[in-house]
Amino acid sequence: MIQTSYESGPGWDPLEGALTGAGGSTTGPGRATRERILDAAERLFAEYGFAGTSHRQITAEAGVNLAAVNYHFGSKEELFLHVVQRRLKPVNERRLEMLEEAEQQPGGARLEDVARAFVEPVVEARHAEDEFGVLPKLMARVVGEPGGWTERLLPVVFAGVAARFLGALERALPEARREDLLWGLVFSAGVLSHYLLLGDLVRRAAGGAAGEQDTEATVERMVRYITAGLKAQRLAAAPAAKRKAAGRRGAGGRKRK
Repeated sequence: MIQTSYESGPGWDPLEGALTGAGGSTTGPGRATRERILDAAERLFAEYGFAGTSHRQITAEAGVNLAAVNYHFGSKEELFLHVVQRRLKPVNERRLEMLEEAEQQPGGARLEDVARAFVEPVVEARHAEDEFGVLPKLMARVVGEPGGWTERLLPVVFAGVAARFLGALERALPEARREDLLWGLVFSAGVLSHYLLLGDLVRRAAGGAAGEQDTEATVERMVRYITAGLKAQRLAAAPAAKRKAAGRRGAGGRKRK
């Protein structure tokens, strides 16, 4: 897992893989103010990015003063992290729920079940929005924004989920090497990122109407693609093991000479 200062700071909860907040009340008027700040910051960060959004814009949009922002979040950096975490937390909770349901089946979770649990909640969240929804814009900012936000956010929003899914992949593909499965999980996340960034464009290029959504078809396309790649990782492990064994035999033969 990528190590960042956020893992050891007061806002990092290692058990939940989430930010716990810089402070402020989470009930009554304090909670309402906090949510209003998050709503305003989400709209602005999605539209203008982290660097392009000022404290003044956030306070004006939320109808609060700067002291309220600092009280609840401490800094603009922490606010950005909380915005992304709030958007992705329900997605990750649904992922783990689907994975657990699949693991309760006789024989455990199949590879296709693991892949579906990984991608379906993201597709559902995207399709719940309109054509110009916040989620793809926000993810585009995370990926493209200067400042290494991807590395900062991975441990916060994905570490716990990645560990659970990696374990599920190891059980579904016991012949594959852990390193290969980890790379497979990274590539699977890349599939989702490109879907969020380019999915609407690709659909229109293929002749679909703007705003047209088909959750099931989208999920099945991704599941087929991801499972094929993961199965290839399993197949790649066998030749590698054979080459290693052949190398040992060759070394032994040279020694006997």
